[in-house]
Amino acid sequence: MTRYAPLLTLGVVAALGGGLLLVNAATSASTSAGTPVAQSAAQSGPAPPAAPAVTDVAYAGRSAGDEVTVAIAVRDGRAVGYVCDGDEVETWLEGTLTGADLRLSDAGGAPVVTATATEESVLGAVTVDGEERPFAAEGVAGPAGLYEGRADVRGVTTRIGWIVDGAGDVTGVASSAGVRRPAPALDPADPAATTFDGVPVDVTALDGGDEVIR
Repeated sequence: MTRYAPLLTLGVVAALGGGLLLVNAATSASTSAGTPVAQSAAQSGPAPPAAPAVTDVAYAGRSAGDEVTVAIAVRDGRAVGYVCDGDEVETWLEGTLTGADLRLSDAGGAPVVTATATEESVLGAVTVDGEERPFAAEGVAGPAGLYEGRADVRGVTTRIGWIVDGAGDVTGVASSAGVRRPAPALDPADPAATTFDGVPVDVTALDGGDEVIR
């Protein structure tokens, strides 16, 4: 009688042993190949956090040639602004801040300010009398910022804009019946004391949520 069982058993063991060797070799190769990738991923670390969104801030600054002063106030993506030379040039502005892209236009819809904004500063261009000029403005805290005043002088409504920069310097223009002239003095610490031609002025500190084009 022929005996097959021992030979068959040895063959099965040999086959299993060979299979285990192949599995171990494949596993070892896979682990070795994957190690640099895992190390590289660990070394790269998490992506840097995005810059915080600008939500509620005021800026004050000047054009590069010192021709005009610029003030901008932002709140929740809405922006208002004022540009003046302290003599007879002034423009009230409204616009938006989308991400870092700041754009403001005048009452006629013409673009006046195009800039990039962060919490600390605004850099861009301002158009005055058809000429585009570079400007820079820094983030400021009260009492610095943008102010508006209104007074009824001899039956004529007078509107006044002031810009108070971070150093406390004040620039402004008063407009009455289409005539513009330098604004009266403003003390940001005591705005209620402001007068124009002897008439008390109602002064308001503006933020990005206010309407300045009416």
